[in-house]
Amino acid sequence: MSPYSWFGFTNTRNFRPFLHAHGIEVCIEPFFLGAARNGIGNPYTPTPQAKAAFAQQDLDATSETLGLKVVRPKVFPVSSLFPVRVARYVKDHYPSEVFDETFFGLASGYWSKGIDISTREGVLEALVGVFSVDDLQEIMEKSLASENKQRVVDTTMSIGAFGAPWITVINKNGERRDWFGNDRWHQIFSFLEVPFTPITITLPSQAKAQL
Repeated sequence: MSPYSWFGFTNTRNFRPFLHAHGIEVCIEPFFLGAARNGIGNPYTPTPQAKAAFAQQDLDATSETLGLKVVRPKVFPVSSLFPVRVARYVKDHYPSEVFDETFFGLASGYWSKGIDISTREGVLEALVGVFSVDDLQEIMEKSLASENKQRVVDTTMSIGAFGAPWITVINKNGERRDWFGNDRWHQIFSFLEVPFTPITITLPSQAKAQL
């Protein structure tokens, strides 16, 4: 599970009520990043040493901006297939707010608490505040059913993603565009023709006037 999926999820959840106010539907779908990348010929590779320092700087800055705490897990990477199956089952059988808490619990469990969510024990630990232990046991069991597994495959292979977050947008004219990453929101809003305030620099005189 990419930390940028957590960042993208957080921004999407923050922007969602404003997009709804403009009549725009927002849907968050879990997919298996490893299979998506392999499917289009972009398999996971370790971060080159020359890029590692910047990657950490970017993680720290982005998480601070969003009010999140990212701590690199001791076990990295791990397979996200099992937690994605769990999230898929919750998405299909529970209210949207429960899915939101499930995604947040899994992402923060791994990227903030270092829980190995690739295991049943890890999913239990990460989601024990969202579901009862008995409900979690049932969810995990049903997430392994062939129908749910196929739902994950169908979603993963239909979107053409080579990374996460992967954002698919359809505007009012029925035109579709895809974006990869958590830093393309100005392009997305422009494509949707949603009014927004671009990043600007406040002049010194304006800053003093606000004090």
